[in-house]
Amino acid sequence: MIARKQNVTLSDVAREVGVSRALAGKVLGSCAGNIRVSEETARLIRAAAERLHYQPNLSARVLSGQKSGLIGVLVDAQPPQVVFRTLAWIDQYAVRHGYRLLIGEAHNSIDSLYRHYSNFTQYNVDGVICLAHDYPGQEEKLQELFRNAGNIVFIEKPVLENASFVEIDRAAALEELVTLLLETRKRIGIILENPSYRSVRQREEGFCRALKKAGISETPLIYFLPTRRTAPDRLMLQTVEEFVLPERLDAVIAPNDLAASHLMRTLQRRGFRIPEEIAVAGYDNDPFAESLYPSLTTIEDNNELIGRYAVELLLEQLKTQNPVLKNMRVTPRIIRRESI
Repeated sequence: MIARKQNVTLSDVAREVGVSRALAGKVLGSCAGNIRVSEETARLIRAAAERLHYQPNLSARVLSGQKSGLIGVLVDAQPPQVVFRTLAWIDQYAVRHGYRLLIGEAHNSIDSLYRHYSNFTQYNVDGVICLAHDYPGQEEKLQELFRNAGNIVFIEKPVLENASFVEIDRAAALEELVTLLLETRKRIGIILENPSYRSVRQREEGFCRALKKAGISETPLIYFLPTRRTAPDRLMLQTVEEFVLPERLDAVIAPNDLAASHLMRTLQRRGFRIPEEIAVAGYDNDPFAESLYPSLTTIEDNNELIGRYAVELLLEQLKTQNPVLKNMRVTPRIIRRESI
């Protein structure tokens, strides 16, 4: 077995592909300049770098005033699993553009997030993508600390006057789902979590909007889950007893797929046939949703598109000293299965 070289240089990568060191450096982010590189050549250079396990010298980059090739990502330390899918796509698109990620985790604390942001600047990161900032009651703190933050893109619209962000239009997705349910159902209810969060208010907005467009004037059938920690199975049992049965619902939208799975189990134990007697829909498109019986209709946020747009918006900012802040909108999509 041939021993792998310990310190692979940029020249080694260039030699492997048969291009100049400057050309390889342009693709791998080690050199600036206006060198033009075809997509095929760039692909070969990246493949050679991966094959040779090339690692750029970050210290040398910083000392020479070059870009670090690093993107900092701020994420909540206790997020829903779906956040990790978005993070994975951010990583994939960052790598395609020659960047690597540094992760900073904090839970329910803008101060902690900002400390990570400050640490990122010490590592000379080229930019930051923030996936965690919607912390109820900390809006003023976010404005105070991140008002002048440069080269940063937020996932979800932040409470900042000037910011670049990727908006997830959950209201549009809920409106579409309710409209679909109204084709065969009359009494549709929705289960929501803490309305202090903007994402929850978006869902409520879309739900009510669909009912209004359909000419339904009755009070919307909405059940807000208690904020105290309760096991999902007990929580859905309580929801069925306090909401689903008294309101005689024939369709229910759960706050996420895990809750929907426990809801379906509780209903089936009580003798309800899904979807014949009651339809159930979830949110997140978790991998297990398709394997439930019946398979679960759900909403997917379009995580790949969110990750791609976040990286593209950040790269757009990095091109100029005075970037024009932009935002992009992603509409989640309905994954229709057997439960409705």
